[in-house]
Amino acid sequence: MDAIELIKKPLELVYSSATRLGYVPRRPYAHYYLNTEGIKSRIHLQNFYSSFWPEVNEVATATFTVFDRSGRQTHRFSRDLVPFGQIYLEMDEYSNDEPSSEGMVFVDLEPGPAVKKKFSKLPHPEEVSIATPFWMSYRDEDENYMYVHSISTVEGEVKGGITPINWKLSRNQSARPTWKSWRLLDVQLLDDLQVVAMNHSNLSGDATISVFADNGDVLWSEKVSLATKQVERLRIPQELIAYWKHERISDHIRIGMDPLLSSNGKPYIVMKYAGGPLSLHHG
Repeated sequence: MDAIELIKKPLELVYSSATRLGYVPRRPYAHYYLNTEGIKSRIHLQNFYSSFWPEVNEVATATFTVFDRSGRQTHRFSRDLVPFGQIYLEMDEYSNDEPSSEGMVFVDLEPGPAVKKKFSKLPHPEEVSIATPFWMSYRDEDENYMYVHSISTVEGEVKGGITPINWKLSRNQSARPTWKSWRLLDVQLLDDLQVVAMNHSNLSGDATISVFADNGDVLWSEKVSLATKQVERLRIPQELIAYWKHERISDHIRIGMDPLLSSNGKPYIVMKYAGGPLSLHHG
């Protein structure tokens, strides 16, 4: 047995013992909010603990942390969710000043003591962790709605476990893979295209956002340097889109980011298509 295995086993025992006592590490999920250019954002969050333990009549506490597009924290507050309850939180209440018109918000839903006691029955306690997935809706002035699910937790933000476990997990760094979307966008129907890059990591990083043709050629690219929690929204020039259409450069395009700044921190795509309303989705 090597040194790594000797260290790993005691850590698993500590982790599983703490879990059985209700000390389960929690990581918040992050989302992009946008309150500018006629778009408003709203958080949709449910007390999902009630779905797993419906017999427990206990509130959960949600903590919301809001950052502007530079990564500066602007607000932090909590709300209680009753059993089977949900909350709809309008982001414009927390982003009235211009620097905060768009950015990152992450949410941590903490269970009450009675739910924590239920953790002792969870299988594989040495692997148990909790995250807080939620939806963000975006709507324009004509009440066209877009719904996007959170897909990435926030590195360096761990609560709920005992201090040594929280400390260790908060310092784990995920891989930064190269990513290229499988979704093809029809060039002739494309009216507007924007890409939103976010840094879910607790370290700064550089990445290149690219638009690829059917044959793999790079049609457009731009480098971004993002501090932790920072957001950058890039708009592909309208004259370039018009050129692609006129010259029939490619039938389709796809978006890429190299590297992602966290393991699943894919960019958001904001676009107008075939004369329709704005749409927004993960890449």
